[in-house]
Amino acid sequence: MLTFYCQGQKGKEYNNSLLEQLPHHIKLSWETSPENSQAVSWRTRADESKSYLEYAEATASPFFEDQIELIEPISESYESEDGLWNYHSVNLQNLKPNTQYSYRVGNKDTWSEWSEFKTATGKNEPFKFLYFGDVQRYIHSLGSRALRQAVLANPDAKFMLFAGDLIHRGGLNQENWNEFFPAGGWAFQNIPTIATPGNHEHKWADKETREVTPLWNLNFCFPKNGPKGQEEQTYFIDYNNIRVISLDTSAKMTTEQKQETYVWLENALKEFKGDWVFVTFHHAMAGLARNRNPDIRFPEIKALLEKYKVPMVLTGHEHLYTRGRMDADFPVYAVSVAGPYQNAIQFSDWIERAGTTMQLYQEIHVSENQLKYVAKTVLGEIYDAFTITKKSNGELQFEEAPDLPIESLIPTKDFEKRYDKELIKSYESDKAKYLQRKKQ
Repeated sequence: MLTFYCQGQKGKEYNNSLLEQLPHHIKLSWETSPENSQAVSWRTRADESKSYLEYAEATASPFFEDQIELIEPISESYESEDGLWNYHSVNLQNLKPNTQYSYRVGNKDTWSEWSEFKTATGKNEPFKFLYFGDVQRYIHSLGSRALRQAVLANPDAKFMLFAGDLIHRGGLNQENWNEFFPAGGWAFQNIPTIATPGNHEHKWADKETREVTPLWNLNFCFPKNGPKGQEEQTYFIDYNNIRVISLDTSAKMTTEQKQETYVWLENALKEFKGDWVFVTFHHAMAGLARNRNPDIRFPEIKALLEKYKVPMVLTGHEHLYTRGRMDADFPVYAVSVAGPYQNAIQFSDWIERAGTTMQLYQEIHVSENQLKYVAKTVLGEIYDAFTITKKSNGELQFEEAPDLPIESLIPTKDFEKRYDKELIKSYESDKAKYLQRKKQ
């Protein structure tokens, strides 16, 4: 890559790389129905305030100039610690279901490459999506491989779901968003993203706030169908025969607002007439890292998930892997980690499978009567797998896959430096008790 240096917006040297000359951080998401719409967002430099989106129905021929439509986006300037940027977004609507489109963004001589997306069919048919736990730290060097290996192994995934903490400091670009979007690169331009905010999306720099940072809404376009004040943070998206519900468990809420959220969640669970509901939020339902409180964090949410027999809850925050059920047959709670920052585990009684010191991604296969969940390491090795089958009477049946590998329960790097002596001393005995319980 050729790199030139010029004076930036604040009189500092600025990296004028080819990436930043062109529109970048291009990504797909959904603000409205996946059957007939597609949201696109991107970023340009301060001197590129005008930017556009061009699109057309995809064709194998490169000669489709006469089919192109030009759309002017919603644009907003924002000054971050690395200078002034222009953020742009378009929600393409009135698209045809099950149709592939080509698009690019830019202006004059600075256009992105052409990329493709395909609208949902709106029909009940098998498909799969990818689920990631925290990427968060060391995104460029190590977090990137989880995203890339997942997409290379699953190029037909319909969307990527991130359970929060995509980055470490939500209010900063350097080492955060400037690493996250290049880590996925062209994948973000071709596969839509669904994401729920984590506590680190609420961190402007060193200080954590209860308000999501502006860069969340500038970078993504999500539905505005959530409770008032939580638009694009708490929301739901219906893709074919499933509903994905995002809950921002880091949001600043009064007691009254929390109650409004519980009412909203119950309505979102109760009114859906499709086959499957997935709920994602960042914080695991209970603390699992060895130095965290193991109590239930969200008892009101837990009660609703159990009442409506939500099959699967997809979370993160703990920087380790667990899967299990609590006080009911459903939901199955999954906690995963995609990035390299890892925690040591406490072996809570509800855990059915655990893992530490691994980077993982998950494939979730959806059909009318069955969900198949597969957790894989970045090497593509199956670490965990199970199915949830819906019987003719509507009852759900859980089945763990046979012949799963031995659990990786290796203490994390710097274990003896990061944890209290008592937690270190009791680790092996706690692990032995956990493994013994599983044999019973």
